[in-house]
Amino acid sequence: MKVSEYLKKEYCVMELESVDKEGAIREIVGLISTCGMVSDSEGFIQSILERESLGSTGIGHKVAIPHSRTDTVKGFVIGFGRSAAGIDFKAIDDDKVTLVFLMGANPGELNLYLRLLAELSKLLMEESFRRVLASAADPEAVIEAIKRFEQ
Repeated sequence: MKVSEYLKKEYCVMELESVDKEGAIREIVGLISTCGMVSDSEGFIQSILERESLGSTGIGHKVAIPHSRTDTVKGFVIGFGRSAAGIDFKAIDDDKVTLVFLMGANPGELNLYLRLLAELSKLLMEESFRRVLASAADPEAVIEAIKRFEQ
């Protein structure tokens, strides 16, 4: 399984309007919730915020991967958001986040969830990949970049 198989252009926000972490999470979940895979958007948001309270998902290099395993998600979902101004996620390097990948999975999808989280984290450690995402013109370019770097 690959990240590119799950990220759809409809779940990408090329310029987040939100200026804070909760707002960005709500904005991306709002898009993902249209897919029929989320039974309770507010429950999904709360589970992500609870996960954030345990420790920031800001992994450094201007990247955050907020995520949660919750019964409010059927299967596995992923969305993407980008912020030119940056959002304070209390990242490990104290830098503002400009690239956000939000993931959710049903608890029964633990193996898939862990594999895709690891794969995405590995991709995002590559500076060239982050640069391509930062300059992508549209959601299709984001997905194409993921496909290219997954190989």
